[in-house]
Amino acid sequence: MASQDKPIAAAPLILETDSLRLQIAGDGSLESLVSRHDDAEYVAAAAPWPIAVAYRGGQAEPEFPDEHAAFTGRWVYRGGESFPASRVRLAGDRLRVEFDGAKVRAEYRVTATPNYLAFELLSVEGGPIDRIDFLRLNINRLPHLGQWINAACDDRFGFCLRAGNIRTNAEMELQTDHVVMRATAEVDPGFEGTVAVLFGCREPREKLLDAMATVEREFDLPAGAARRRLPEQRASYLWASRPTPANIGDYIDWAKRGGFRVILFSYNAFSEGAGHFRWNASYPNGMDDLKRVTDAIRGAGLRVGLHIHYCKASRNDAYVTPVPDDRLHHVRSFTLTEPIDAETQTIAVAENPAGCTLDDKRRILKVEDELVEYEDYTTSPSYLFTGCRRGFLGTTPGVHRKGDSLALLDVDTWPKFIRYDQNTDIQDETAQRLADIYRQTGPYELIYFDGAEDVHEPFWYHVASAQHRVYKLLDPAPPVCEAAHYTHFSWHMITRSNAYDIVASDDGMKDFCRLMPCPTAAERVKDFSRIDFGWLGRFGGDAEGCPGPDVFEYVATRAAAWDCPVSLHVSLEEIMNNPRRDDCLAALKTWEDARLEGRLGKTLLDSLKNVRPEHAHYVRCYQQRETWRRCLANEGLTDAQRAILADRREHHLFVNESGDYELAEIEEIPGLCDGLVKAFSFKRTRSPGTTFVLVWSIDDDVRLEFSPRGPRPIAMRPFGESLPLAITGDTTVVSVGNRLYLGFPDTTRDEVEEILRSVKCSREYLLT
Repeated sequence: MASQDKPIAAAPLILETDSLRLQIAGDGSLESLVSRHDDAEYVAAAAPWPIAVAYRGGQAEPEFPDEHAAFTGRWVYRGGESFPASRVRLAGDRLRVEFDGAKVRAEYRVTATPNYLAFELLSVEGGPIDRIDFLRLNINRLPHLGQWINAACDDRFGFCLRAGNIRTNAEMELQTDHVVMRATAEVDPGFEGTVAVLFGCREPREKLLDAMATVEREFDLPAGAARRRLPEQRASYLWASRPTPANIGDYIDWAKRGGFRVILFSYNAFSEGAGHFRWNASYPNGMDDLKRVTDAIRGAGLRVGLHIHYCKASRNDAYVTPVPDDRLHHVRSFTLTEPIDAETQTIAVAENPAGCTLDDKRRILKVEDELVEYEDYTTSPSYLFTGCRRGFLGTTPGVHRKGDSLALLDVDTWPKFIRYDQNTDIQDETAQRLADIYRQTGPYELIYFDGAEDVHEPFWYHVASAQHRVYKLLDPAPPVCEAAHYTHFSWHMITRSNAYDIVASDDGMKDFCRLMPCPTAAERVKDFSRIDFGWLGRFGGDAEGCPGPDVFEYVATRAAAWDCPVSLHVSLEEIMNNPRRDDCLAALKTWEDARLEGRLGKTLLDSLKNVRPEHAHYVRCYQQRETWRRCLANEGLTDAQRAILADRREHHLFVNESGDYELAEIEEIPGLCDGLVKAFSFKRTRSPGTTFVLVWSIDDDVRLEFSPRGPRPIAMRPFGESLPLAITGDTTVVSVGNRLYLGFPDTTRDEVEEILRSVKCSREYLLT
């Protein structure tokens, strides 16, 4: 590190690692950020950019790129005042940054190593200010931008600006022609001790995780880089609804039929609710029963996952009733202006209740050891909560004096929960209970941190902090973690992301897959992460019927493009309610086996290139890369090429007569037999004259009678193994239930569609 013994305000400061050089002007502006390997300059060309900015006021709002996109994890500040750095001085390892407009002076400790530059914020004097971008880099908008990891890369070089501890935030703001990378500290949880870490590397797609692993070791961060390279990240899971020691064998059987390597279950399978996790009636022997379940899963050669709510308590939990805990989070506070007895239904307060929730089941007040549900309130003096139900949720109505405090509880948007005050130790108590369960019934392959967004401000901090307060107690650390939400620091713990709540079945699931998981998977590749293409649910049907195997194959196809797992959320009752359960699970298993075995390669794509010319780019990618994920991550796709994965075209993966996996593009023949059957036609390069049809019945078996005017079909199940057909005179009869293949020699797709639309259809049970 080049430094100056005497502070000279006008002289530039130069800080270096083996890979990068950062130059800061004496007036606090960013002068240069270069790769030392080729002296390429990365600072955006425009007016001078401040190296740091202090802020006063403003309101944080969640960022959504568009109406279909998921929350980015970034909160944007609107309004308020900003004050750019006006002067910097370096003396030894101490960097002083002044913000004249805010009358603020910040002091850093700067550490330069061959691998990184670290900036620790030691003090902030003057002000007041609410937050500070204590390291801010305005650089060119590079081709590969990982907003979660806060990295910007081109093919030659990449920069990453990280938080060195959980109390530091780091984020990226996208502008039209450049990006802003910044490390930020806020007055809550505190300025002092926050750390920014800047590092760079050549060939970032291959080497950035190595550089990150070094930073994680040096700063005692969870090992997110190493765990992202584990093969466990690729495995799909079956979410078993309500497993017990008595039925876990059935779940194991169905998981194997679906090719799942992991069975996940939720805490509500064995407990009465979140918070204290008291054992429910299905687990009369408590921990011993849960251990029997997890041992059975592992004994069957599968791995175990656990879904948890960890930052809030269920309404029936001991944290809530009969005596509500003082460490539940309060949204608002009020003062009684009149005493109340146990029967009072109108409560007068000094403060205006305007803005308090009127959502059903969320209107809960706490006064000492009593909970009160209100119906409404007035917003002009005298301020009143009206229609009050005393002794709510099993608490005891009491007498309360004038001047006593009254609080509006932070009831979750899913009102079965009440959220914790993260500034207390209630989160640590819950974490310890979960860690005890984990230790006594583990090891666990996967932990799902659900409800991660259900914390209070500062949001960026408490999301990661609540996760970390649980994660750090899990020994050994789970190889895979997923979460409902994540912020910057979460990257070190959460290795996979974006399992969505249950979505509609049938074609609605296909549409959802195109709109949400597909674009999200493409973004997470830039953060060296996968997503979970799930949760797939409503397996047992809804008003639209049961999803068929084409639905699950559609999702599995898209997931395989990024080498991502799929998850299925299902109960035993739902499984038995789906007449095509075997086909649905078989479709998932075929894709899962082929993907995990590394057999989705050039051979599969060769089967596509003669079907549609635009698929040829797959073959070119596969000649250089082993999997679709690496193809997408390292070769890149044009918008038109990426649209092939995102459009409605469908594919079928099967094992052919030679025992090899084969991939075919399929086209639905809709409306056959008044909707009694589903049928998809496809062609093969090895038998181009034959048109094949993948067909199954929606519900009961269906009898198809083919007239003698067309070619007699060949029936197969599985592919390549002929089925005997009933032939009566010139009529050929095919009984269709589970999936089977029909082959029509010397026919086109159009001719086959005409043949199928002329068949006589009837339900088998009507003939018996």
